[in-house]
Amino acid sequence: MAEERLIDDDKDRKYKIIKNADGEDELVIDDTPDEAEPEDELGFEVPELDSDDEEAAVMTPEQLAAREKQREEEEAARKGKLKTIAERALSFLDEKKYEEAGYALAEADELGDDGEIYALKLRTVTRDFTDFTNTEDGAEAANGVKNFTAKETVANLAYALPSLKAKAEELKAEAEALDKENEEKKSERRVVFKKKRNNSLIFFAATAVPLIVFAALAIYYGTHLTAVKGGANIPLFIAFVSIAGVLFIGAVIAAKFLWKNSNNLKLNEKNSATKLGRKLEEKKAELSLVESISEIFVKNDIS
Repeated sequence: MAEERLIDDDKDRKYKIIKNADGEDELVIDDTPDEAEPEDELGFEVPELDSDDEEAAVMTPEQLAAREKQREEEEAARKGKLKTIAERALSFLDEKKYEEAGYALAEADELGDDGEIYALKLRTVTRDFTDFTNTEDGAEAANGVKNFTAKETVANLAYALPSLKAKAEELKAEAEALDKENEEKKSERRVVFKKKRNNSLIFFAATAVPLIVFAALAIYYGTHLTAVKGGANIPLFIAFVSIAGVLFIGAVIAAKFLWKNSNNLKLNEKNSATKLGRKLEEKKAELSLVESISEIFVKNDIS
């Protein structure tokens, strides 16, 4: 049956024309509810995208979902490997086999950051918080624990707090004693090196100043060899050149002494230049590591 829809001006009602029983057109209200248009349903969830993910901009929803699934599987595999490594290392630590634990944990270096691994590394490099001489690896592990390890895992290390406190006090006392002795030695050497530097400076000046004078005279008479009849300037030129040559050799020797003594005075202020100074720096580095580890517990409100 033919039919046509009309919609009035206020769009509140719908009408249609139908053929009645007499075959005439009749206008009636159409109360038939509108059928909702079917919506396509996706069989997967489209992951949220990073605004800088240029690769995703050209991928279909199916490809995005497949990529996200692959990433989840890779992350699960990574965590599985880390768990296995952590269990092996922990078994070695329980037996105080620190070298073996270190070798086991080294396998996790290519698997990214992990708080549990960093905590085990910190225990390993410090021999369960009894040895802080491996300051470089210890600082790296401590920083990893500080940034990636959960509070619950850090709480499991709280047994180290008493030994950390005692070690910090011990290292402070040692560093202070070494620093005092080191400064006394520096002062003693400083007096000697300054005296030598000053003497060599006088020696250099005593040769360099005359050298300049006689070199100037030699240049002058060298440019006036024929200014006086009979060549009277020639002997003077030769004499001044000879004296300037001797003074030049003396100035070179004096400069070497001056450089050596000045360098000794400079090196005297560096702790790395003496055995005592290096020992002091080692103690300071150990103390810094102990304090860094202690800060981890402070950060997590563990005491």
